[in-house]
Amino acid sequence: MTKESKVKALTMACAVVAGLAVTATANAHPRWVLPSHFTVSKEGGDWLTFDVTASHGTFVFDKPAGSESAAVVMPDGRKERPNFVIRGKRRSIFDFYFEEEGTHKVEINNVPSYYTQYKAGRRDTVKWMKASKAEREVLLPEKSRDVVTQLGFTRAESYVTVGKPTGKAMEIEGKYLELLPVTHPSDIVEDDEVSFQFYYNGQPQQGVTAEITREGTLYRNHQQQIDVVSDENGMVTFILDTAGRWLMKANYKGELPNNPLADIASVNVHFTFEALLQ
Repeated sequence: MTKESKVKALTMACAVVAGLAVTATANAHPRWVLPSHFTVSKEGGDWLTFDVTASHGTFVFDKPAGSESAAVVMPDGRKERPNFVIRGKRRSIFDFYFEEEGTHKVEINNVPSYYTQYKAGRRDTVKWMKASKAEREVLLPEKSRDVVTQLGFTRAESYVTVGKPTGKAMEIEGKYLELLPVTHPSDIVEDDEVSFQFYYNGQPQQGVTAEITREGTLYRNHQQQIDVVSDENGMVTFILDTAGRWLMKANYKGELPNNPLADIASVNVHFTFEALLQ
């Protein structure tokens, strides 16, 4: 490829990045999904509504995040699409009618994204572009240095149980970072021990960092978050001292040896759940 072609390709890549500015902004903020209820006890089922946004605040609406990719994993493992998806300026919403007995997983998983960081110029200016390892070679300026490509992937999920709790919908897929609720989401109670297990590409993963925050941060002086790190079995254990709605934001960063698309990974699970009164 000629130098002129490389410059043109780089210019086009930068234009694509600029066009994706809103999406990039949303991805930089933790995305989460918040159900109106976590259990359904009404005979014959009931409609639930879900809020989706990207925000550093716990259950505070901030940046637009779409629900078009939302799915409901049914108690038998099959997936259904939500009803009545609406996207606004600071959040999106969707509704779903829950009637099948058992536990459902509600998930909004983005697609993998690849960002390449590099240094260029006499001042070692740090720059980045949206490109995988396979794409970056024709886009990088000549004499680029310290080139690293990162894979990013985020799961935003929650659980809703109709009647008797079940476990099929909680099974892991074996891809990226995943959370397995050892304590069933319907059994989380204030002042009781809670255990979750983290997996990375299907294997228990040590070193996953997570922060757990209760709703209402706008109305208290401190976040009062709980910080945990998974052990050699991928396990985290903690106690919630207050009933209410909680958000767990978990992250794992690791190298990707011999991966054709990225050098490192930064993968997330943003899990919304509730703790019941004793």
